[in-house]
Amino acid sequence: MNLITRIELTDRTDAELAALFALISRELAQAEQGSLEWQGAMISLENIRREQAKRRVIVRPKPRGPGF
Repeated sequence: MNLITRIELTDRTDAELAALFALISRELAQAEQGSLEWQGAMISLENIRREQAKRRVIVRPKPRGPGF
């Protein structure tokens, strides 16, 4: 299992991120806890979660002032 960085995830679609998350989750279940594969999978999953969360952020316009 190679570590997947946040940079590598920016060009992926939401569907690709979800599929990648599922794939790595299955690999994680088969890895021995504490092994390099397990650690890489955990970091990769966290990177995917962060990328997904970043895309869910709603940017709201700032109020223009009183009465607007």
